Amino acid sequence: MRLNRQQIEHMAFALVKGLLRDQTILTDDREKVVAQIQELISRELEKEDQLDEQVKEILKEKLNDIRNSNIDYYEMFKMVKSKLAEKENIIL
Repeated sequence: MRLNRQQIEHMAFALVKGLLRDQTILTDDREKVVAQIQELISRELEKEDQLDEQVKEILKEKLNDIRNSNIDYYEMFKMVKSKLAEKENIIL
């Protein structure tokens, strides 16, 4: 799932707002916490983008086999991505 910068900012702001409201976290610098969460979300999305590229490279090498076997490329993509994510401890 790809999010733009505004969506990431909104998500981080809403998350911090809810955590503060529920008193799950305490902070004197709300903006700093929002910025840290934005950075964390961005890094995780970058990891997923890199994972997608790895999967594309793997499947590119096997494209003829996939076509000859009548395997759905999208299903294979999801399966390989899931296996790689598990291997690399990436939560999707």
